Amino acid sequence: MRVDLTPALVLHRRPWRDTSLIVEAFSREHGRVGAIAKGARRARSRWRGLLEPLSAVALSWSGRGELYTLTGVEYMRGYVLSGHALMGGLYAAELVMRLTARDDPHPRIHDSLAALLDAMGEGAPAIVGLRFFERDLLEELGYGLNLVATGDGDPVVAEADYAWHSEQGLRRGPARAAANEIAVGGRTLIGLLHGRLPDREAVRQARHLMQAALAPHIGAKPLKSVQTLQAMQQFAAGGRRGEPDAGASS
Repeated sequence: MRVDLTPALVLHRRPWRDTSLIVEAFSREHGRVGAIAKGARRARSRWRGLLEPLSAVALSWSGRGELYTLTGVEYMRGYVLSGHALMGGLYAAELVMRLTARDDPHPRIHDSLAALLDAMGEGAPAIVGLRFFERDLLEELGYGLNLVATGDGDPVVAEADYAWHSEQGLRRGPARAAANEIAVGGRTLIGLLHGRLPDREAVRQARHLMQAALAPHIGAKPLKSVQTLQAMQQFAAGGRRGEPDAGASS
């Protein structure tokens, strides 16, 4: 297999042997790929600085099997992210790595991830933008939530309260903790559908709903990005006891 300069987003990289890298990228046309960038860690490598996580690049590769050999890189753009936006980007990248299969194209997920990184780079709150990325990811993979009707077929209305269950879907009425249901308002569901959450309570509800919807597909192994964020928040909280928690980006 040989691919020449196809658009991709760098998800992750790790050292390989003495001077090389293994790069995980999400190609718009070819899906998630793993490739060995030979010599990329050398001081005079032509690829040095071009394979940073969350960068948009054009990649060329060749070979067969689980890992290809990287043959070309052209830098397209980077995203200026820091703080919660950076952690949100790493979280989204880890979701793609965990939930998508190698060599399985998903252009919509690629475009949604690029739009998320672009929005957060321009100042959009990660805790909001991530909800719409999670929505798109689940929908594209065939696990999308029904945001327009209950399990009985009744349309969702903004003024009503609903309960969501991973197997039974939506029902109208208050959530029951003993039944592992998630409470969510109709205005939150409509906001998720249309890409505009109306207030902080809707953001909170959407976060809990999407985390519950993702949980069966993520599995028992924790996401490293979430663990890192939690450790950072615990450290920060220890240094400013008595101050309110800023809240998680994801």
